[in-house]
Amino acid sequence: MKTRLIMLGLLCAANLAHADILDKMNSRKLGRYQPETAWQEQVLPLPGYPASAQWIELDTPVNVKQHLFVDSNSLLLAEDRTVRFILRQQSSSGIDNISAEGMHCGERTQRSFAFADTTGQRWIASHRAEWRKLDSNNAVQRSVIKALCPEDAPPLNPEELAANLKQARKKP
Repeated sequence: MKTRLIMLGLLCAANLAHADILDKMNSRKLGRYQPETAWQEQVLPLPGYPASAQWIELDTPVNVKQHLFVDSNSLLLAEDRTVRFILRQQSSSGIDNISAEGMHCGERTQRSFAFADTTGQRWIASHRAEWRKLDSNNAVQRSVIKALCPEDAPPLNPEELAANLKQARKKP
């Protein structure tokens, strides 16, 4: 009888521990809060043109032909739980495509806010204002979200976001 009580106690403790782990995983995915209202995008000004950018090259799969860079100076964890950043895609021939981007890690959506006019050194606003689901076939998008949101969850603070980028840096 005593052994059964001990076993029952151990099973209850294991069940509670399992529930606690699941709760932590779910709260991590949701950014440690559950919104009571629908998500509302925070309207932010475009970042400054990246004249003095600190480009961090991302480690990418071999099937990604271009080089991907994120300006570490532009990283922002917005109050709406999105990650904002400047992305530079460099073709194999050296041509740059620079854009101001946003990712909603938990929702797996992205938005391009503006594209760089490298001659005039200014931003040209994107005409597509909606957030779009990440394309699972797009290796560039997969590489960027893996770098900034490795657990498909929004970073909890700016320090974690910076650490995610540092961890995703291309190794020499």
